[in-house]
Amino acid sequence: MNTERRSPLRGRNLLIAAALIALFAAFGVRMWRFVAAPALPTLLDGLPESKTEADQRVFQARLAQRFHVGSTEVDDLIDELRDDGFTVDADQDVATYERRADISDKCRRSANIRWSRGEGDELATIAGGYSLHCPQH
Repeated sequence: MNTERRSPLRGRNLLIAAALIALFAAFGVRMWRFVAAPALPTLLDGLPESKTEADQRVFQARLAQRFHVGSTEVDDLIDELRDDGFTVDADQDVATYERRADISDKCRRSANIRWSRGEGDELATIAGGYSLHCPQH
């Protein structure tokens, strides 16, 4: 009678190896997410530092070009802002974006957008501002 016995150490070693692989994989994913900056909303992409009123007018022009007063549905505006990375408070008619500086992008960025509804669900007004600060050191 030749009965094969599995060594309890062999099963334990496989379990330890699997746990180590999972740990290293989780650490690798975390490092990749730490280094990779989240995508910047298209409304903020390429804007100059927010030092002057002219810089703010650039942002206002982007809002007006993208969301047409009188013809854009507010629900469409809300969906588009959410898809673009903004946090939307539909009850207060405001959307915000905030990103601190990190290892891959030393600039701190934020923006806020306010709107109002017309008689129907169309956009009546839209305004906003942004802040972009990049340290020079």
